[in-house]
Amino acid sequence: MDGGESTAHEASHDALPFRLSDVKIKPKFFDVHPAVVQIRQELIFQWKLIRREWNQQFTIAVLSAILAVLLGALNADIFDGGNAKVAGLEGLQTAGSTAYFQMVISILGWGWFMFLLIQLFPIMRTHTITLLLIWGGFGIAQVFFHSTNKNFPIGLALSDMMGGFLITLVCIFFLYFFVKAVRETRDLHVETHHLHEDVRLMEEAMLEHSLRGWTFICVAWAVSAMFSAWAGAQYIAERTGSRTWALTLHIVFSIITIPLLVWTVWFPQKMLGSEAQVRTKAAVSADEDLMSKAEIIEVSPDKEAW
Repeated sequence: MDGGESTAHEASHDALPFRLSDVKIKPKFFDVHPAVVQIRQELIFQWKLIRREWNQQFTIAVLSAILAVLLGALNADIFDGGNAKVAGLEGLQTAGSTAYFQMVISILGWGWFMFLLIQLFPIMRTHTITLLLIWGGFGIAQVFFHSTNKNFPIGLALSDMMGGFLITLVCIFFLYFFVKAVRETRDLHVETHHLHEDVRLMEEAMLEHSLRGWTFICVAWAVSAMFSAWAGAQYIAERTGSRTWALTLHIVFSIITIPLLVWTVWFPQKMLGSEAQVRTKAAVSADEDLMSKAEIIEVSPDKEAW
């Protein structure tokens, strides 16, 4: 990082130091399916690539989010269970000065983390915010799940799961469309930048741009975010603060989730370059229709109503 400035992460697939096909892996006993071998190969390829590209900006982003997690979780107001009779702004006013200060710094840490990711990965700007909202949605869903059952999922009742289930379903829906957008943008990238009359070369290009390993990382991020939210809700649901194991799990899974999130938004930027727009084919078609209609309106001669 030159001069401490936060610059966009430059990405060019054609300038990679090595290719996916250059990564050779040895067979393992758990390679029960060819897909497992391919996912392992892609994960090793991406891991080697991200290790080469990891810089001070990446470190600052991850550390700011970890600091935000620690300040938010290790809070005296949470340890003693808080006051169940107050909520909202009134609850903030009754919070101790130290707890309030930690909360403010934690919010600033999350804001700085989001800002750095947006600066580093500009083509993933909207999707970065979406993923953070999905993580927050998982947390809100767990609050709904635990509001009537502090031991959820033990002793769960289907009638009490509607609110949390709907929020979780919406989060999964948005996550699915995020993955779909990256996949379809990848397809368009290959068709545009690696077009060749030889079908075999096109297939090789598609294999080089495979997203199985990245999809695995994306799913791992979602699962880790869910466990983080569940563990946090488990701790605060027992207002005596006796579930230390839940707080520990919440912190551990949150710390794991942060670099997985960085990985999730880094790889599409690296694969597609800084000029791409990560959108689904439906969104691209809709934009083309709007542009064509706008052009027709602009070139049409003005006519009188009569």
